[in-house]
Amino acid sequence: MNTDTRGSEILLEAHNLVNRDRGQTYGHPSDDYRKVRDIFQSLTGISLSVEQAVLFPLAMKLARIRTHMESNSFHRDSVVDAAGYLA
Repeated sequence: MNTDTRGSEILLEAHNLVNRDRGQTYGHPSDDYRKVRDIFQSLTGISLSVEQAVLFPLAMKLARIRTHMESNSFHRDSVVDAAGYLA
């Protein structure tokens, strides 16, 4: 499989997860990010915007991608999830 096909398949999978599967299970992502923001503020006293709260799960996925890159492996699930968070 060439890289272009894999990239477009990953983006399509992320789109489907955000807009169908996970969206139906968990609700709209912005609701979760508001909850993340509120929980973070309760734990730390630091106020974040919803846009900043999105960076937490994205950072976790990027860390996992980096871990796999360091071992020369590709972790599709983390890449799909990161694309979904960016969406």
